Amino acid sequence: MSENKFSVEDATRLVAVGAKAAQDARRATRWFRVFVVMQAAYALAFTLSLDIAKVNYWKAFAPFMLVTLCIWMIAFRYRESIPRHGLRNMGIAVATWFALYTLMLDPALQLFGLSSPWWWVLAGIVSITPILACLFASSRR
Repeated sequence: MSENKFSVEDATRLVAVGAKAAQDARRATRWFRVFVVMQAAYALAFTLSLDIAKVNYWKAFAPFMLVTLCIWMIAFRYRESIPRHGLRNMGIAVATWFALYTLMLDPALQLFGLSSPWWWVLAGIVSITPILACLFASSRR
């Protein structure tokens, strides 16, 4: 049976190396929060441009899809440093946002004749909450 003997200096150095590795790992996943916020901002801009600025659907959809594809390609490029199930959760959140807004909130506001811009802003903010929920899931270790 071998005995492991460490000096205090070696033990302190090993603990410091472990702490630095943990700090570097947290720093490597910080970009995911920026990704989530950017996706939420573009989703809100898309919904507001349709209903408040009265932009044609396809003229608003084309830049939104282009930006979304760009930030998702960046995310796939750095997928090794994504929090566990991060891309899966974001995909579900974006699909939920799209369904929530286009199938539920937008038709409901039009059905009830709520034409004030504040109703549309509120509907846009409510619809991006699934995307913003991914911020908190990414903070888990």
